Amino acid sequence: MLPATLRDARYALRTLAKTPAVTGVAVLALALGIGANTAIFTLVKAVLLSPLPYPEPDRLALVMRSYKESNIPTMSVLKLDYWRTHTKSFSAVTGFDVIGSGYNLVAPGGEPERLQGIRVMGDFFTAVGVPPVMGRGFTPAEDRAGGPRVVVLSYGLWQRRFGGDPNIVGRHLSLSGVDREVVGVMPRNFRAAPEAEIWLPLQMPVAADDTSNYLLCLARLKPGVSIEQARSELKGVFINFAREYPKAVSDVESATAVPAGDTLASAVRPALVVLLGAVSFVLLIACANVANLLLAKATGRTREIAIRISMGASRWHLARQLLVESVLLSLGGAVIGFLLGQAGVRLLVSVMPVKLPIFDFTPDLRVLGFTIAIALATGLLFGLAPAVQAWHTDVNGALKESGRAGETRKRGLVRRSLVGVEMALAVVLVVGAALLMETLFHLRGLDPGFNPANVVTMQMSVTGPRYEDPVQLDNFYRRAVQRIETLPGVESAATATSLPLERGPDMLYAVEGQNAEGDAQWRAVSTNYFRTLKLRLLRGRLFADTDAAHSTPVVIINESFARRHWPGREAVGERITIGKNQGVGDPPRIIVGVVSDVKESGLDTAPPLVTYVPTSQVPPAVGKMINSLIPAHWLIRTSVDPMTVVQSVRNELKQVDAEQPVSNIRTMDEVLSQSLVLRSLSAGLLGVFAGLALLLAAIGVYGVMSYSVAQRTHEIGIRMALGASRQTVIGMVLRQAAVVAMFGVGFGLLAAFALSKVMATLVYGVSATNPMTFVGVALALTSVALISSYLPARRAMQVDPVIALRTE
Repeated sequence: MLPATLRDARYALRTLAKTPAVTGVAVLALALGIGANTAIFTLVKAVLLSPLPYPEPDRLALVMRSYKESNIPTMSVLKLDYWRTHTKSFSAVTGFDVIGSGYNLVAPGGEPERLQGIRVMGDFFTAVGVPPVMGRGFTPAEDRAGGPRVVVLSYGLWQRRFGGDPNIVGRHLSLSGVDREVVGVMPRNFRAAPEAEIWLPLQMPVAADDTSNYLLCLARLKPGVSIEQARSELKGVFINFAREYPKAVSDVESATAVPAGDTLASAVRPALVVLLGAVSFVLLIACANVANLLLAKATGRTREIAIRISMGASRWHLARQLLVESVLLSLGGAVIGFLLGQAGVRLLVSVMPVKLPIFDFTPDLRVLGFTIAIALATGLLFGLAPAVQAWHTDVNGALKESGRAGETRKRGLVRRSLVGVEMALAVVLVVGAALLMETLFHLRGLDPGFNPANVVTMQMSVTGPRYEDPVQLDNFYRRAVQRIETLPGVESAATATSLPLERGPDMLYAVEGQNAEGDAQWRAVSTNYFRTLKLRLLRGRLFADTDAAHSTPVVIINESFARRHWPGREAVGERITIGKNQGVGDPPRIIVGVVSDVKESGLDTAPPLVTYVPTSQVPPAVGKMINSLIPAHWLIRTSVDPMTVVQSVRNELKQVDAEQPVSNIRTMDEVLSQSLVLRSLSAGLLGVFAGLALLLAAIGVYGVMSYSVAQRTHEIGIRMALGASRQTVIGMVLRQAAVVAMFGVGFGLLAAFALSKVMATLVYGVSATNPMTFVGVALALTSVALISSYLPARRAMQVDPVIALRTE
């Protein structure tokens, strides 16, 4: 069998070489389809199909707060410590920062550098199952509040900043003004989420009155314990916890565990699934196009096939040869497609808004196997029609010239049906892309609640003992703001705990006199924050310099907060308590102003309840906690290009404190754009795939109509000789194209409507069954089909009856 297959392959290569144009077009079409599938599958393999890069990753779980509607991953120190001491399903339970503020590395005589640092509980490295490659992890004594100041370095930082010093363990570093001893270095291939360059012990005291949820809880299941068993135990343990600490839980709260990999991939899973479906459609369209090419080519070989059959060749042998030709074409497309796919992966990862350092996007045997598998599958798929056609060749009819007409009609129906399928698949993709683009335009047209123009932002880590005192921190902010605002081109400057559109910390609150409480976003901002972002003051006043540390505690709320608790009434003058049951010791605050809503959590979500407090009145416990969790943000509004003042701002900040570097410099326009990057990327990719599908469908229509005109030249000559006008001939060809287009567009619209529930999860502010979108796409694709058939129609109109009849 093998020698026969090799002979078929050699013969197929010679046959393909005789028609380089057809072979090149087919290979290119397949390369685009296979390359797109390979790229998306590489992402899917890394994010959805591959285990986490840790020993026994199936035993890793995230413990979460569980509610009826959803699970929330953040956890308080109190709860995390309780799970660690009262559960038996886990061999290790650890906690770590969600983001991490970062730490300033200060070297003698060198520039300070901000490092991404994560605080972790002592058994973190035990839970992930990866010990340091040099030194050790943290001891129980180092994990306790007030314990020794130590740090573990990443392999990359050890190499980059310390030149791979073999004596690094035991060396002391100055991190944000604190002397820390290096006790370990992690392995080169260790990847963590969140990404970090250094790890420090959490060293947080377990306090019954501190219920702030700001840690992620990672647990390792004991051997033989299932995730379902762990969930069942957690529910029972949570009941006991609620009895002991009733003020630390809500009435609808519980605890659960989910596989760690599922949560890490949740941000990009929907987009990847949709894109995988989209590229599958592109590949099917490419297959239909190549099948049409091969059908046309096989029709020209009908007489050759008939002669070979009459001379004793078996139909199975001839069909096998055609299938081998198809598979060789698809393998050629796979080689180019694999290279295109990996280039596409690198591009996608570089622009992906959700950074996923824990996943490995390099191609492996699974990606290669997938590429080969779809190449073989597509080769057999589009090669089936020519093979079946060869199998059913009418030898007698093919050897007679008059025998070709009936067969041409049958084969023409097959080719038109394939083009109809291409049109239907293209409709689905174009409808999806149109809906995502409409969503994107809708979101870009929304008012974010602030004016991003001419505002530049910077991050700064203000951790360390010097800034644990809120008075010192406020003095630093005030002096820096005053210096920045004297710079030419600067209109105002401010600081804030977090930026709009980038969800920040939330805290519990209680409304005095209403017996009402809940969760609200919490912002510590300097006096000029509202002026810098141009938030509208609706009632009351903004913060003033007189709102100092020892003056009356004040707060500004947003419109949604006021509407929730004082509908139709004045909120200014009312009192709320922030940080209730969170151990922050915040006194009741008087509401002095109400400002307009801001899209704090994203343009596609409703504005949350927000409380703003002046930086000068942040309680010490809150300031210390917030500064350790997230970096501070500077906002500078300018009358010139905001990037032109960056270096001057750096210099002024350095004059105030030379050990406080800034990082992540962006304009607020960039922040606004970055909040839509995932949607922009999804819409852009689906738009590219839809455009590719449309192009392939147009080529398919053109090819079928061109071949049809060529085959009907004799008929057209007779019609024109009998008096048919050129307009009649062109109308005949365009009607044939219109029938194919209506067939494909009709079925495509039905398929798009059937998939509207899937699209409804991806769109915002537009209907997934928007009639205008469906009608517009239908008209657009019908127009494309008619335009594609116009050139063949013109060719038919120019047929000379005498020449056509003489040629026949």
